[in-house]
Amino acid sequence: MANKTKILVVDDDPMNLKFLKEILSDEYNIIAALSGEEALEIIFDFMPEILLLDIMMPGIDGYEVCKKIRANEKLANIKILLVSAKAMLNEKLMGYEVGADDYITKPFEHEELLAKIKIFIRQ
Repeated sequence: MANKTKILVVDDDPMNLKFLKEILSDEYNIIAALSGEEALEIIFDFMPEILLLDIMMPGIDGYEVCKKIRANEKLANIKILLVSAKAMLNEKLMGYEVGADDYITKPFEHEELLAKIKIFIRQ
């Protein structure tokens, strides 16, 4: 069996993490982090291909995590999908400006999330 694509899911809400793990764990190797700080601590050991990153978190927010990842050459190939309740155009544009590859607004249909992940894998 081929290795599963590794996805790091970062969200400060345990219920969101549980939901994302449930819809993704059959097809992908999932690890979860409850904060931006935790994500930055484990990312080098896990080396995910894809990062699902909430924006609004206490401490280091998703925008800052995204900037830190993009500033590190070893992490340059990670595809970053921002997952947020922030739906305003300027918030989405800020996400792209800090290095996100795509953006999905909560609440979302899980089929849309799965489609975006499959696009990342094809690239």
